[in-house]
Amino acid sequence: MKKQEMNPAAGENRQPEASPYYRHVQSTIVPWLQKVRFRKCLFGGVNEADVWKKLEELNAMYETALAAERARYDALLEAQKKAGDDHRP
Repeated sequence: MKKQEMNPAAGENRQPEASPYYRHVQSTIVPWLQKVRFRKCLFGGVNEADVWKKLEELNAMYETALAAERARYDALLEAQKKAGDDHRP
């Protein structure tokens, strides 16, 4: 994880650019978690089928985010490999 880039003389405090995984989590998963509600049962608790359905939705969102992060990671590895090959005699 990169440290925060700071230039105290300029009063600057910049965060490094977030990866697609974190942008996806922030833009879709966090709001979803904030608004998710479960159906109540007649005798307390929540509807089990509804809980499983919501967990499946959440899992699908995380799988999408992880696939995007994996693609980014693979591209970075490939670029690093090519950069390393360019510097060899």
